[in-house]
Amino acid sequence: GSTPRIPTLPLFEERFVCVARKDHPLAKKKTLSLDAFLSRRHLLVSPEGDGVGHVDVRLAQLGRKRDIAVALPQMYAAPAIIAGGDLLATLMEGVVRASGLAGALAVLPPPPELDLAPVPFVLHWHRRNDAHPAQRWLREQVAQVCAAFGR
Repeated sequence: GSTPRIPTLPLFEERFVCVARKDHPLAKKKTLSLDAFLSRRHLLVSPEGDGVGHVDVRLAQLGRKRDIAVALPQMYAAPAIIAGGDLLATLMEGVVRASGLAGALAVLPPPPELDLAPVPFVLHWHRRNDAHPAQRWLREQVAQVCAAFGR
């Protein structure tokens, strides 16, 4: 037997960006080399508390490692810490936009070697609720809100 299909609705994708304070020495660069990226100390967001993020997994594949100065369990505090210090962070772009600190931050694409894929945000629900009118309405509302915010 095959596994029953779980209903899904793709909502948006979030790309990763590198963030530093606006007047950081790397802020003037249009592109960030891997060596420049690794020459600085970093803020890591590690929701699982294991001290490893997407960047670290990719760096390990390249035989490289970054210097982690601070680790946080969630992304939303990171922009304020970055705006007030010398650390770099690799965050989802939407976190930077939502922080209210975009004007105090320099946003750069990650070094090309990191090749960080965007993170898909997908709505899932139990198939028994697939045709339920209220659930269908709610899913449509969520999709419309995401579309209205350009996501």
